[in-house]
Amino acid sequence: RAMTGRIRHVVMFQFVESATAAQRSAVKEGLAALRGSIPAIKAISCNHDAGFAPPGSNFDFCACVDFDSAEDYKVYQTHPVHQQLIADTIKPILKARSAVQFELE
Repeated sequence: RAMTGRIRHVVMFQFVESATAAQRSAVKEGLAALRGSIPAIKAISCNHDAGFAPPGSNFDFCACVDFDSAEDYKVYQTHPVHQQLIADTIKPILKARSAVQFELE
């Protein structure tokens, strides 16, 4: 179905056990900085898991990114700065990823 409203992208990462604190922080810093590089992003919120659940039962990190339209999400998805962050910072420590995009009501 065509989405005509605002879009939220939610992505969660599980990192490899060998990921260092510096590498984990670089993911957060890099994603937060995307708003300054990609005008299509209207809001971004990201952080490491709060640790309330037993170790290993949650993903390690989550980001929520809001866009005015599906077209803006597609700009973000393929943007070179985003793709570079994925290649250089996220993929080297990525064990698992899960994501969803949905229309905000």
